Amino acid sequence: MFFGMVDPRNTQSVVEALGQSPLDAIGAAVRDTRANLATYRSTLPELAARHSQRGILNWVHDQFFANARAQFESNVEGTSVLDREPTRDIFVGHTFRFRLKKHTDDDMVSSYPTDAFLAFALQDPPQLIQEVRLIGGYRWDSETREIGTAVLSARDGKSNVLWVVELAETASAADGLVHFQPRGVDPNLPSLPSLPTIVETVEIEKDSGTQ
Repeated sequence: MFFGMVDPRNTQSVVEALGQSPLDAIGAAVRDTRANLATYRSTLPELAARHSQRGILNWVHDQFFANARAQFESNVEGTSVLDREPTRDIFVGHTFRFRLKKHTDDDMVSSYPTDAFLAFALQDPPQLIQEVRLIGGYRWDSETREIGTAVLSARDGKSNVLWVVELAETASAADGLVHFQPRGVDPNLPSLPSLPTIVETVEIEKDSGTQ
């Protein structure tokens, strides 16, 4: 388990402090949710086709949260889960707090601007006792309604993306395990400049802790 200071504005600092298992948990949850969606569509095509964009996103989010929870609780040391709607967060130790959301192609995420979300979106400065707040998720193609690449992102304020990394699935290692490696980690600088990230009016949210 990690002990020490983390700079949430630096991708490498966060990735090194996290270790491999949380990255694998997010990547595997996205992979499994993609498979869930394909099974749903092939098994019950007429029912699946009835969903609105909002409806299918709500369905996908519920599967994603269940898959992520199972992955974290089974494979990541120090995991605890707060599943009390409207808040559904995953904690790793006392340092990392994850919220699970879809990302658009420009790395926007959707949430009602409640006090709880605005507090979540802010980062503590590096210090001995801190909470680093991250969003694990996937890219979503709204036209094809398909789940894309797994991603991990950090924000500092509702309109400020610090960085986003894609989690690329690797070939099975010698031990037979598949890992998800972050692409484009810069050891010195955040991966992306600041850009708008939160949609003030959204059609897909059920609550402040979802999607």
